Amino acid sequence: MNKFLKRFIKDLIIVFIFRKVLRGFALKEASKSAITRLQAIIIAIVIIVAIIAGVAVYYFILKPGPPSAPEYIKIGWPVPLTGGIAAFGEPDPWVARQIEDYVNNVIGGVYLSEYGRKIPIKIIMRDTKSDADFAATVAAELITKEQIDLMVVLHTPGTVVPVSAQCERYEVPCVAYDCPVLSWLIGAPYKWSYLAFWTEVDVAHIFVGIWDALGAKTNKIVGGLWSDDPDGRTFRELTVKLARARGYTVIDSGLAPYGTTDFSAYIQQWKSAGAEILTGNFIPPDFASLWRQCREMGYIPKVATIGRSVLFPAQVEALGGDLGLGLTTEVWVHKVSPFKSSLTGQTPADLADAYEKATGKQWSTPLIFSHAALENAIDALRRAGSLDKEKIRQAIADTDLHTIVGYINFKKPLSEILTPEELSLYQQYPELIENQDHYSITPVVGGQWVKGTKWPYEL
Repeated sequence: MNKFLKRFIKDLIIVFIFRKVLRGFALKEASKSAITRLQAIIIAIVIIVAIIAGVAVYYFILKPGPPSAPEYIKIGWPVPLTGGIAAFGEPDPWVARQIEDYVNNVIGGVYLSEYGRKIPIKIIMRDTKSDADFAATVAAELITKEQIDLMVVLHTPGTVVPVSAQCERYEVPCVAYDCPVLSWLIGAPYKWSYLAFWTEVDVAHIFVGIWDALGAKTNKIVGGLWSDDPDGRTFRELTVKLARARGYTVIDSGLAPYGTTDFSAYIQQWKSAGAEILTGNFIPPDFASLWRQCREMGYIPKVATIGRSVLFPAQVEALGGDLGLGLTTEVWVHKVSPFKSSLTGQTPADLADAYEKATGKQWSTPLIFSHAALENAIDALRRAGSLDKEKIRQAIADTDLHTIVGYINFKKPLSEILTPEELSLYQQYPELIENQDHYSITPVVGGQWVKGTKWPYEL
């Protein structure tokens, strides 16, 4: 209660006590004088007028206005700008500048009803160096030192899982994209973090579907190797299980630690088995070493379907020569995808063209997903109308948004999204069912790298 109102009530009580004293005195002195009815009415009117005046003074003069607004809404963003997965974060500085410019200079900030005005955003980006432990450190510093209002994080489990864990620890709302769902659920249960991406179940089916489409053109023998990290372990389990169920023979060569340089033993194993299909999931530098050694040893499978390592043109070009031609992988979103940003109105093609014009670099899928993550975050801030972290968290949970990468809704049950067959596959992983209110599935398809017209390779 306002201190001025407290003082007014205190004074009012004194008036009433004084009136009681006068009344008692009057009764005792009734023989000398008496308070007439007119006097009582006058006193009552004086008291009522005093109350009305006090209330008016409080509401029109003394009552505090909205709380003072902060200079910025602070959005923390840990990004792998250097290290093994730097290709994921390459477009992010440009995306941050584009979003800041649009929000602050075109629409004048994010309107927060708590302050009764629009407030500009400030995206605070920090390099994770492609290291999970350092990503956790960076996230903690953004929360405790920069005092961010909201966290945004993308780019593989090695970044997203440790950052989500820090947001849970410090109770900071977190919007996460670009992390396979099962790998992210290693850190479940979540309260403060919400993820939009595809599940490994979806991609495993796309990989095997690519091979199925070849029919009798292969001998259905698959050589497989995966990085020894959350992504690699999860994809290994799912791909091997599904491929064998579909009648493929899988030469499972296990998990390779980061930085492996000699893959000759694995390659010889696949050559000896006559594997005409190669699959795996690696950080880009490790796959580059493997693929070059495959060519040097004369191992050229009919189809190679690789996750994570050949998602972006820069990764494919880095293989050298024509080594990228024909490689197949998952495609999260494409320039031709029929989506549109709820924030800027841009389509994937619009955004890709703007990026290429501004930077002289070829677009990649993280460009569009990074835009979507910030789009989702700003939508939640608008609806929260506040920088209260619980209100922001609830606004993220209530997301119902058509974004530049598709429809995002954390509350729609899987039974309304998936076919009965797809749902039965999800049900084999209880964590997908138990945590379905904290992730939203985005579309994913298969694609192949071919020689480009504008760029060396196009997907």
